[in-house]
Amino acid sequence: MTRDYFLKVAEAKARYAEALRMEADAEDMVGHEEQAATFRRFASQWDALAASYRVSADQADAA
Repeated sequence: MTRDYFLKVAEAKARYAEALRMEADAEDMVGHEEQAATFRRFASQWDALAASYRVSADQADAA
């Protein structure tokens, strides 16, 4: 797979993580702390996936 592919996937995963953080903020505003915490955990996992794809992009670049 190419570097561009990995970077596009990483960007998509990072955007999804940001959307989850926005959802968490909205849940906080209406007092749903547990739901907000769940969304933040999911966002963290998506951030980790994005980071993994960025590493893969760097490795694809080196190959």
